[in-house]
Amino acid sequence: MPVVSLTGEIDMMSFAPVTSRLAALLDRKPPALVVDLREVRFFGSGGIRTLVETQNTADELGVRFGVVSDSRIVLRPLEMTAVDQLLLIFGSVDNAVTALANTR
Repeated sequence: MPVVSLTGEIDMMSFAPVTSRLAALLDRKPPALVVDLREVRFFGSGGIRTLVETQNTADELGVRFGVVSDSRIVLRPLEMTAVDQLLLIFGSVDNAVTALANTR
């Protein structure tokens, strides 16, 4: 199961390469994909868009998808847009990997 750790800023200027990278991983149809956002310092609308697009593609391909974050920088925008209701969000990579590995 791929685990992608992102750092820095995910905004309108930087989301396209992230989206492309995640799409390329999903094209391989792994059983699950985890995106670790714990080291992200800014999370804007581009980041939200990336997660929604990744979740939609994962659903279409039958790939389980999880997001790891324990930061208000990431969690607050997801809550404000109700995107947190669309995603499986975990506090640690270990929890995400365990949960997604046990989901069929």
